[in-house]
Amino acid sequence: MIDFQKKITVHHWMVLGTLSLLLVAASGLLMRMKFLTALPAINQKFLLHAHSHFAFSGWISHALMVLIAAAVCGTGSRENLPRRYQVLIAANLLAAYGMLVSFFLQGYGFYSICASTLTVALSYIFAVRCWRDTARPILDSHTRRWLRAALFFLVLSSVGTFFLAYLMASHNTDSKLQLTAVYFFLHFQYNGWFFFACMGLFHHWLRRCGIVAKHPSFVFWAFAWSCIPTYFLSIPWWDMPGWLYTIVVGAAAMQAIAWGIGLHSLPGKLIGYTHRPAAVAKGLLIGTAIAATIKILLQGLSAIPSLSQLVYGFRPIVIGYLHLVLLAIITLFIMAYAYMNESLLINRRAVVSTVVLATGIVLNEVLLFLQGVSGLMGIFIGHIPYALAWAAGIMVVGLAGLIWSQYISTSPISS
Repeated sequence: MIDFQKKITVHHWMVLGTLSLLLVAASGLLMRMKFLTALPAINQKFLLHAHSHFAFSGWISHALMVLIAAAVCGTGSRENLPRRYQVLIAANLLAAYGMLVSFFLQGYGFYSICASTLTVALSYIFAVRCWRDTARPILDSHTRRWLRAALFFLVLSSVGTFFLAYLMASHNTDSKLQLTAVYFFLHFQYNGWFFFACMGLFHHWLRRCGIVAKHPSFVFWAFAWSCIPTYFLSIPWWDMPGWLYTIVVGAAAMQAIAWGIGLHSLPGKLIGYTHRPAAVAKGLLIGTAIAATIKILLQGLSAIPSLSQLVYGFRPIVIGYLHLVLLAIITLFIMAYAYMNESLLINRRAVVSTVVLATGIVLNEVLLFLQGVSGLMGIFIGHIPYALAWAAGIMVVGLAGLIWSQYISTSPISS
């Protein structure tokens, strides 16, 4: 049996997470190929479930658990996490791979549901342990608040999972109720757990660099209090009373204001910082900030009822929005942070591979939104499915190169 305490470092965990992301991209490419050719041996619905569930647990949650545990424990990239985290992260990764295989083979069935339930139970254990460890003085108060809010939303998001399980067990086929449960899970995962965890890690890095952002309390509380009301933007088919709609619009506006204040307070401080991130990390952070700004603007537009109902009924735009959050914002930030704290090695091959990956992500987003907007306008643009397959292939190539770069000796890139 492998002694995780001695042999697997934070760097190793991040490389394993990147391998998971490669499998996510490969399954995405396979789905694109399924649109272009028959591939009768593959069930598209099963593949979609495997792709999405594994992306959340095997890549994003895995990476965030590793990086947060390292932050709260003060663990370096070449050091081992405390054994309680090593075992927990290993169990989560194994359960995620169990979901990948079982969903691919059977869709929603006994084994896939067991694996999904196990990941939820492990997330609860992680939340409890990490909440206690955030009390350590190694974290400043602002970082602590972001991380604890992330843990709260991680647990809250599981309510959607259990409600969906209840609907399926009771044979309730109301599609709107099922979508309400699915979007509850999605919202509090990517707008709660993922976003707040990334913000907590970023504030932790800022404090380690001696950089203090302006109005940190306002920015945090604006996002914290508005996270729950903005969920209602995800279910436009529900007829909200006027008072609730007013709160939801106000929450969306508050997030836009807080995001603007947060962005405005940082550039000058980062420019004046002597040991700036390497160019690749800086580029990823800029890309993340641009993507997050677009996301905030789109969220504001979704407060218009007629537009929201139209858009949410059109699959390419919904998929584009989800990929904007999960790839262009969360994934690129995790990559940037991993480079900044040296959880991923920076060398020439890693930089080139990251540029290839980012190119694939941008191309994927542009094509998805082009497909969505053209569809809404009744304009047919041929060959977009082929171009989307190429975009997925580019991401696969970039990730394969990035993993390779972590196991070869090349000249390091200076900051």
